[in-house]
Amino acid sequence: MRLIQDGERFLVRFEMGEKLPDALTNLAGERAWKSASLTGIGAVKDVLLGAYELADKRYSKFPVDGVVELVSLVGNLSWLNGQPIWHLHALVSDTKGAVTGGHLFNLSVAVTVECWIHISKLPVERKSDQYTGLNLLDL
Repeated sequence: MRLIQDGERFLVRFEMGEKLPDALTNLAGERAWKSASLTGIGAVKDVLLGAYELADKRYSKFPVDGVVELVSLVGNLSWLNGQPIWHLHALVSDTKGAVTGGHLFNLSVAVTVECWIHISKLPVERKSDQYTGLNLLDL
């Protein structure tokens, strides 16, 4: 990973083989970021996405095969039980332009992933929500 800082923003380039969100989680923990937002693009593989099923209170997970374009990566950083948590959504497209999207569980960088990360000094925590079964932002 390579990064440069511009005030409260970072431009980050993840290298081939790095895994997200693990690399992002490590970065946030090392730098003790309290909260952040993120946007990104790139080319990735070994993508695992999901969609939340409220009735079952669980994610349905689905893999995306091959090397695909990371058309959009968006998300936010908060904390849960003293650990940084990235909530990320991704859109990926295949060589024919078909797009698949969902909650990002993990991916490997195939070529590059380029992200802008906007840091906030506002501490943001997550808290368990009984109705959804999710850890929602505690605002």
